[in-house]
Amino acid sequence: MASIYSLPTEILLQVFTDEAITNTDLARCASTCKLFNDTTSQCKINYIFEVDNPSHSAWKLIQHLLLYPKTGERFQSITVTWHRRVPRHPKTWALQWNWKKGEEEELDRLCKEWDLWDMLGDICAGWNSEALIPLLLCFTTKLESLDYGGTVLPIMYPSPTAREGIRIHEYCSGQGYRWQPKSDHDDGFDWFDECWGTRDKGVSWFYSVLNRKTPLPGLSHLRKFTHGGCINDNHWPGEYLSQIMLLPRLEEVVVVSKPSRIGNFRPNTPKLKFPTGKTSSIRKLKLIDCSFFEGEVEALAKFTGSLTSLNHALCGFRRKEIVDWFLRANSSLTQDRITSIFTPRPKYEEDLGPVDKDKYYKFRYDYSDTDAYNESVGSSSSEGEW
Repeated sequence: MASIYSLPTEILLQVFTDEAITNTDLARCASTCKLFNDTTSQCKINYIFEVDNPSHSAWKLIQHLLLYPKTGERFQSITVTWHRRVPRHPKTWALQWNWKKGEEEELDRLCKEWDLWDMLGDICAGWNSEALIPLLLCFTTKLESLDYGGTVLPIMYPSPTAREGIRIHEYCSGQGYRWQPKSDHDDGFDWFDECWGTRDKGVSWFYSVLNRKTPLPGLSHLRKFTHGGCINDNHWPGEYLSQIMLLPRLEEVVVVSKPSRIGNFRPNTPKLKFPTGKTSSIRKLKLIDCSFFEGEVEALAKFTGSLTSLNHALCGFRRKEIVDWFLRANSSLTQDRITSIFTPRPKYEEDLGPVDKDKYYKFRYDYSDTDAYNESVGSSSSEGEW
């Protein structure tokens, strides 16, 4: 049965103008809808932010917030999940998002106000919805919990060949296949980079807004922060851990998979360091699957000082060292408040759809909406209201 939200206005008008519907009935419908609207507008929102989901849910959310910025005050928690384009599965290929002129002007104003100029290009380009996360944090002024998930930095994963990447780009933008090799040795990566930008910028846009004297509104009241491991080597840049732990009202940090040094497996890389003369005020710390290098446990423990709870699990052979250092650095921490409990993060099974076969493939020349895209790749999914 079709949802009432899917019915066109013409059908609804026929229903409500039927002779059997009295003015009293219409008034009751109107007052009921107003009551529901008033009630739901007071409810807290626990939101799942889906990076690059083909439904465009992340883009639609920002589009809504541009019109109704007060909605952002209702966000209590945000969980980020990652749905990058999988080269061999067309169902995962999120189409390019196009902003209206008035929306681009408002985005330009907001990025200027909050000093997000570096990511304005990615936001307006409509390809990488990860760039929307810092902008979202400008609206969520009462956010208490942020789970950044296990980041997938490449805009496509697993890494495609240059020709695959170009073909996916031109399919999703509706421009057809325009690349021609300049020579027999042209692998196409120059054109790939022109289409997608740098193949791997190495750092999430979220990290780039952490090093500020005044945090973004969505980080100012944050109580809990969770970060999973990154795909590939399962690490994430450790230089940002101290910046996260210094957020003003943060009480709990959950680290899943060790934050690594930049260029972890390259020679002469610095150890995980924390600023001198500063300590974090967090009270709860969970370290899951974190195999620290020599000296890093000591540095991390000394950076705390107010812990009342510590959970360390799957942390390799330095377990006793972890306990000893954190007990020394935190007078409020006692042995009975130290645990080693591992609770697996919930896994979600994603329907990737059928595998793409090049010889049967047709480019998207004139599809202008998500429904046409879903039809073209055999997807039955549709996006409802966010």
